[in-house]
Amino acid sequence: MPVFERSRQGVRWSMEPWEPPLLRELRDDLRTLLVTDDPDDPAVRRFHPRTVVGDDEADAELRGFIRDELLTSRLAGLDALVDVLDRARPVRSRVRVELVDDEPVLVLGVLNDLRLALGATAGIERLDRERLDEDDPVLGTLALMDHLAFLQEALLAVLDPVSLTHYDADAPSPGDEHHHDEE
Repeated sequence: MPVFERSRQGVRWSMEPWEPPLLRELRDDLRTLLVTDDPDDPAVRRFHPRTVVGDDEADAELRGFIRDELLTSRLAGLDALVDVLDRARPVRSRVRVELVDDEPVLVLGVLNDLRLALGATAGIERLDRERLDEDDPVLGTLALMDHLAFLQEALLAVLDPVSLTHYDADAPSPGDEHHHDEE
């Protein structure tokens, strides 16, 4: 059974029973983090990166203009996720909810924000998965990130299938005028 599929109402999201509580917990953690706004937290820094390099005054001014709007938008998305999850109903061994109107795009954005926050907190830019011990606690975070990425890709495949089309490395890309000579 697909995780996301088109339906008459919009997009049907079919989850494992453990997913809604996990998503609520991740949502609560991210909401707290964003509201606390600790500039030393790596996730907060990830959501509010420098905008102007080399000019601290211009950077502070530009971030001041956009920070509140971005924060308000992220918090609204996190709150809307709870509304979506509240509508979910058990169907056989799964939990389903219909995403309507702009909810599929909203869910896609929230999944991305959750994944980015986890990655920043885990220090993903410095991690080498191949060198982690099998009992390293960061592996749980990486598994969550991978699951969120899977959900994002599954939803994106329904919303915009062309964006996930993978081409054969030897085949010319669409619009590629390059031709291979016959031998």
